Amino acid sequence: MIFLYIDPGSGYTFLNLGAGLLAFLAGVLGVALLYVKRMLGFIGRHKGPCVIIFLIILALLVTGISTMKTSKDFNKRMIVLGMDALSPEIMEPMMKAGRLPNFSRLAQTGAYSRLATTNPAQSPVAWAAFATGKNPGESGVFDFIVRDPKTYALDLTLSKMQYGRPVSALKAKGFWDYTSARKVNTVVLGCPDTFPPHKIHGKMLSGMGVPDILGTQGTFTFYTSLPEEGRDVGGRVVQVDKAAVMKMDLIGPRVRDMDGSSRNATVPFQVTAGVNGGVSVEYAGKKIELQVGHWSDWSEVEFDMGPLRKVRGIYKMYLLETAPEFKLYVGPINFDPRQPLFPISYPQGYAGELAGSVGLYHTQGMPMDVWGLNEKRLLEQAFIEQVNDVWQQRTAIFEHELGRLENGVLFAYFEPVDIIQHMFWRYTDPGHPVYEASTVYGGEIERWYEKMDGLLGKVLKRLGPNDILVVLSDHGFGTFKRAVHLNSWLRQHGYLVLKDPSADFGGELFEDIDWSRTRAYAAGFGGIYINRVRREGQGIVKAGKDEQALKAEIVQGLKAWVDEKGGATVVKNVYYQEDISHGKYAKDAPDLVVGFNVGYRASWQTAMGGAPGALIEDNKKNWSGDHLFDPTLVPGVIFANRKIHTAPAIYDVTPTILKVAGYGADEIRKLKFDGTPLF
Repeated sequence: MIFLYIDPGSGYTFLNLGAGLLAFLAGVLGVALLYVKRMLGFIGRHKGPCVIIFLIILALLVTGISTMKTSKDFNKRMIVLGMDALSPEIMEPMMKAGRLPNFSRLAQTGAYSRLATTNPAQSPVAWAAFATGKNPGESGVFDFIVRDPKTYALDLTLSKMQYGRPVSALKAKGFWDYTSARKVNTVVLGCPDTFPPHKIHGKMLSGMGVPDILGTQGTFTFYTSLPEEGRDVGGRVVQVDKAAVMKMDLIGPRVRDMDGSSRNATVPFQVTAGVNGGVSVEYAGKKIELQVGHWSDWSEVEFDMGPLRKVRGIYKMYLLETAPEFKLYVGPINFDPRQPLFPISYPQGYAGELAGSVGLYHTQGMPMDVWGLNEKRLLEQAFIEQVNDVWQQRTAIFEHELGRLENGVLFAYFEPVDIIQHMFWRYTDPGHPVYEASTVYGGEIERWYEKMDGLLGKVLKRLGPNDILVVLSDHGFGTFKRAVHLNSWLRQHGYLVLKDPSADFGGELFEDIDWSRTRAYAAGFGGIYINRVRREGQGIVKAGKDEQALKAEIVQGLKAWVDEKGGATVVKNVYYQEDISHGKYAKDAPDLVVGFNVGYRASWQTAMGGAPGALIEDNKKNWSGDHLFDPTLVPGVIFANRKIHTAPAIYDVTPTILKVAGYGADEIRKLKFDGTPLF
């Protein structure tokens, strides 16, 4: 999974209507009271008919409740564990060496295989395929980034807003819809692409896509007495004057006032020097004691968004240093699961119920602060502690639900291996630009594979004879040494033109592009779009022969691209839209998808529509491992306690769940999945 903390938008902005809102509400209340008075008078004059109507409604409600009961025909458990980014290149040698005994046992007594992933091998795309059994043209999920062809505006696929409410990225039914139709108890924990939550016959806790309280995918705040220049990606740096008592603000969602101006809601807090180099943090009647090198417990905060509106969040702080300088890290403020800004679970109170059972937990869909580590605002040990914290929360929720699952389907998602590989690959690859030899972190990736094996061991002990277990990853992993600027390549070859042809670079969000002369552009992590007439807002390429010839020319050029540094081929393959997407939403997919060789990946600037001066650069970020390569190079893995057919693909899992849930072969065929049951 790739964590996109660069946010094209500015998060939520709430309209503060002030006195006008109060007057409106008062008017509505007055009208409502008038109607209530009239209704009571009507009931008093027609008691007999009203009683009959009441009894009919009551009968309908009772009937509706009875239909919600779990199917008595389904008397088994199916447990599906999604372990993001488990790579066969790492697992297979570890299994052979006896370091993953539970995975080895499951492979010997059941089945193991490499698992074909999606094209592209991006987490939201792959997990959408897992959940729906459908290709991107049917699921509607093509990339982390989606573009509006009319305006060229970019947005995040997983947390789009419409009329002030989140809308689902998934356009096709998930397996939970099919199991719910059969009244099979279904529990879905943290599955990507499930924000906002779906109404199912069971319970769902939303996963990847849930934003932080700002409406972004994770914005940290770093308070420091050191002078700072430039801007951080994924966070805010706040300059403070070091003193015995320092006053700062927690930064909340944006509010738009009546005059059209906008501001961030804030909560003031005070930091006071304490004993042993620690500090006391005080705000809103609360006091937190912090020591250097330690995370705080969860802290609660409430932002005033105007009359009758408050937003609650939870967050953790980490004190890096008090001498010689002051450095305080505040992680992204998460929704409070007991009272989230938007629903993050179904039923709506389920998120709060979990908090009551296992304690507060990260609700943000991408909970690890990878950009804090990327920008060196957090150090490795603090980051690992946070990953462990999230891991303990996730496993506690899973074990809580597994313990009370008598029958039904339970899916649980675990992301730590993916995150650790992204951030710690540089300790394993001597050829990486930022390689570091370390006895402390050199084995961190394999340690997390062993943790996954430990979790699997607990599940195996709790399996009954009729229980079905499937464990899978969405893709594999590899080294990310060189960042590729696709828009710069398009510019160099005359397909993309800047307003100022002599400029060294083009800014993000396509701000410097001359659309009247641009024939192709890139957005997201490998997608190329043709600037087509009557599709793009300022399209110039005619559909038909002109477009096909242009695409063929681009494909030929990309396949021949050789990196001047080292002489390696950059691109393994380039795919046409029609070869990888078919269905109702295929028209929204990129026209071409670039499959990079391992070591090369589309740059962050490419994702955001930028065109830097260079074509390829060394990747010097801590984010040193990745999976955004040609899908044939990064297969996932799949294990089961049943024999499975050969050459499985991620599209096969949903048809398998349906078969277990009682769907017949003909029924499954009619649903036209892109896969078939595994067993």
